[in-house]
Formats: sequence, structure tokens, C-alpha cells
Amino acid sequence: MSRTDMPHPDPGAHQSPSASSEKPELSFPAEAPTSDLNPAFRIIIERINEAVLVIQDHAFLFANPRAQELLGYSEDELKSGTLRRVVHPEDLDLVLQQSAESVYGETPRESFTFKIVAKNGEARWVEMRSEAFNWQGQAATLCFLKDVTAHHLIEQKYRRVVNSTSEGFMMLDRELRITEVNPALLFMTEYGPHELIGKSVEGLYEQSGVEFYSASRDHMSFEASLITRDGQHIPTLFKRSTLRDEAGQVIGYLFFLTDLTELKGTQDELRRTEQRYHSMYHNAVQGMFQSELSGKFIRVNPAYARILGYDSPDEMLRLKARSTELYFDPTERRRMVQALKRKGLLANYEVKLRRKDGRPVWTLANYRLTRDDTGEQIVEGILVDHTRQKRLEEVLRQGRERFRNLSLHDNLTGLFNTRYLYQALDELFEENRTSKGPFSLIFMDMDNFKHVVDTHGHLNGSQALREVARTIRSAIKKPCFGVAYGGDEFVVVLPGFDKKRAKSKAESIRTKMKRATYLTDSGLAVRLSASFGLASYPEDAEDIKNLLAQADKALFRVKQTGKSSIGTAS
Repeated sequence: MSRTDMPHPDPGAHQSPSASSEKPELSFPAEAPTSDLNPAFRIIIERINEAVLVIQDHAFLFANPRAQELLGYSEDELKSGTLRRVVHPEDLDLVLQQSAESVYGETPRESFTFKIVAKNGEARWVEMRSEAFNWQGQAATLCFLKDVTAHHLIEQKYRRVVNSTSEGFMMLDRELRITEVNPALLFMTEYGPHELIGKSVEGLYEQSGVEFYSASRDHMSFEASLITRDGQHIPTLFKRSTLRDEAGQVIGYLFFLTDLTELKGTQDELRRTEQRYHSMYHNAVQGMFQSELSGKFIRVNPAYARILGYDSPDEMLRLKARSTELYFDPTERRRMVQALKRKGLLANYEVKLRRKDGRPVWTLANYRLTRDDTGEQIVEGILVDHTRQKRLEEVLRQGRERFRNLSLHDNLTGLFNTRYLYQALDELFEENRTSKGPFSLIFMDMDNFKHVVDTHGHLNGSQALREVARTIRSAIKKPCFGVAYGGDEFVVVLPGFDKKRAKSKAESIRTKMKRATYLTDSGLAVRLSASFGLASYPEDAEDIKNLLAQADKALFRVKQTGKSSIGTAS
């Protein structure tokens, strides 16, 4: 029977996940040596992206380039040998048998997988499809080989995992018949493989009482009673995944089964334990605890464990965590206990505790000192997580600080602005009104700064002002401060400085500016200078308005008579 006469499977019939898709059908002209093949047909065979072999009496008669590449032999080398040269000894008998059946069988063989050994000694797995045809009047086999080594290795790894897992596993076809099981499932059900393979999965668990946990297009999990061989019912979690082919059609299902017997027993015990506790103690949103004065916990409720990042109260008690270990500052608990001994009750007590993962949690707590059944003093507490509120307070504090800082500083230079200047001067006058302690003002005006802007642009002009501000900051120390007065003008306030010291400081700033080179980061080398006018309290004026006016007049005289110098109020 030729390949074109082969019966094709019904598209709706089941195919295993590993079944290969149909390839374009090819057949050699009967009784034609390769040297006499139609050239166009030979080109198709040689260029096809699949290994093609012609085998007769276990010998190779033809190998296309893809087959030569796969096996590592040239066509002449293959023709001089037999199947024994390339088939792994483990699979040789299987391949010889399949080859014979392909030649003499009534129907083509389905594809099968076996191991080959290439010329370089490397073992690889291939999937072969074959069919019988005539070659020079004698029966031969046309073979199509596909390298499935990577797939086979993955499948081996998958089988090792499946067979070693403690969960039960079974594979189903799309009619929900069992096609494969693992040892864990056999152990759970006490069935043998032959008793499960081919049977419907629906007979393996009780249909009524199924409790679905989750379901989606390709995944589903549900709880049901697994029925063993002797009729026992085991509470089991079934996790199902759908297998689809490349076209998205369902080709089967994977099931993993987990025995819930132990878990169910644990859950029942937990429920019995919970009944021993007061309902309020376990359902409260607030964290509640009892501890000895030493810090050893007696009991805690779920909310308390949750606030501190533990999975359950039992975990905290099992780990023998002490309340003293939960404090970031160990002395904080000692102070709390001492206060509690004095007062007997503490309300709205704010304390910073350490979570299981090391992160801080702020709590607001009420504590009271009481006695247990034996008369020993113990601490009872109820608390709430105050972390979010603390964080909001910190954000607000930082926001207020930031806005206060922005409201008092110049955006360009980072120096204080005129708003801060007038506030600070008011405070200085109030502080020195009685003592008449001195302080001084220096007015600064950049010399020829318009020329800098016109020559190098506004951006470089702004940068130059920032750099001059840095020069001013480097020349003064607190409580002295600089002010961006507007444009290219600055004010330096010198608390505690009389006129002599103020003039010395002005000279220091002037000298630093003359020695500095500006705008070097912009690839320029600009020299800058400024004119200075200073006035001192109480020598030159006894109020803010006149002090500013005297400093401004001193600066104006310098600008009129010569720049880059220092003028003083007269």
C-alpha cells in the first residue's frame, strides 16, 4: 500500500500529546535508482527540512543532506554500512523488527522513538515514520527521521519528577480515560496500574460533594473523596490542567492529587482548640496578649500575631518569643513595667515593636497589671497597629518642613530669601534692643554682570549666580547667613559683628570671588567681582529700615566712584 493510500485518522479521534503532526507526503518513483531520479524531485528530497533515508535489507540506499547531518556520516559512508552502525544497541532489535513490519506489513507503521549513535559517538533520540515502497523492483523502506533529543530529555526529567513526587499523578485523554499514573497514586488508591489505565477518572472519586476551589479555562482545583480499591474514602485535593495542541484543541488532562487526611485532622484540632478561647479574644481586631513580668508570653490572640508578622499565635508560643525581644529599645519595656507597677494601668501608650521580619511596627496600647490563678502578677495588654498613622504624621511633618524650607529659600541659589531676611532682622533687633549687641549687614552687587549674561547667555548667568552663592556660603559660618536679595544682588547678615569685623568679612568674600574661576563646568573661565556696602547696628542705625538704607547708600557710593571695593555707612 502506498503512502498516499494510507488511511488517515479521524480529526476528532484522540491523539497522544507526543504524536507528531502530519508531514507533506513524499514517495519515490518505484524501481528507480537515485542517480536516475527526476532532478526536480531529487532537489525536493535533498532540501526538505527532515532527515530522509531509504533502507533495503537493513542497508542504506539513500540519505538526504539532513540525514547525513543528523547521523554525522556522508552518504557513501552510510551506504557502506547497515542499521547496526547508527542504531544504539539497546534499540537495535526494536528497529529491525519495526523495519521488517514496515516492509511486509499490510498498513504503515505508526511513528516510534529510538536512540541512535552519531559518527562522533553522541547518542541522540529520533522519532521515525516509515512506509514500504518498491526500489528497483524490491521491497524497501522510506524513513523520515526527526531529532527529538531535547523533547525526550525534558520528558525524562518530567517523568522523574512525577514519579518521585509525594502527590498522586495521572494523565487522561480527552475522553477522561486514564492513560498514565505514578507510584504515589497507586499507593494512595491501592490499585495496580493495569486496574487504572484505560478506565474513566470519574469512577475514581465520589461525584457528589465535590467542592470547587478555583476554575479557569485550563486549570481547575476541587476537593472530593478519592475512592480506594477497598472502598475507603480519602479527602483529596484534585488539581487539573488542560493539555492543548498547537491549534488550541484539547488533547488531554493532567491531574495532581494531594491527600488531605492529615490537613483535615489538623484543621479539626484547630477548630477544637479555638472553641476553648473566648470568642472576643479570637475575633477581635485589636491584638491581645498576656505575659509574665519577665516577658514570657502566656497567650496571644491571632490579631496580635498578625500585627507582629507571625502566621499564628501558636507560632509565637512555639518559638517561645519573649515580649522583651519585640522591643527595638529593650529599656522601653522596663520603663513600661515600672510605670505599670506604680500606676497599675497605662492608657494610649505608644511603643515601637519589631515584627518577625525585622521591620518596625508602631502600636498604641493599653496595659494593666493583674494576677493569674496562682496569684502571680502578669501583664495584660490590648493594642492596635498605629504604623500607618505614624507614617502619615511623618509625611505631614516632612511636608511642613519642606514647604517651610521652600518658603524661606531662594529656588535658584539655595540662599535664604527676603522673607526670611526680614523675619531674621526683626528677631535680631528684638534680641539686641536692650543689650545693644552689634550686628552688621553687607549689601553685594555683581560688577558688570549684564555683560556676562549678554556674552554667555541667561542659563550661564543663572549658573554663575549659583556659584557665587556657594562662594558666599564658603566664607561664612552660622549664625551668619546669605540672602538672595534679587537679580544679581546679595545680602550677608552677620550677627555679633561690629563694623570692623564686618568689613574684614566683606574683604574675605571679595578676595574669594577674585581668586575663583566661574562656569568651568560649562567649559568657560569667567572671572567675577562685586561691590560691597555695609552698615552696622547700633552704630549706623537703630531700626531695620534705616540700617538697610545705610548699607544700600554705602553700596551706591562704591558703584559711583569705582567698582570691586567695599564701602561703609558714614
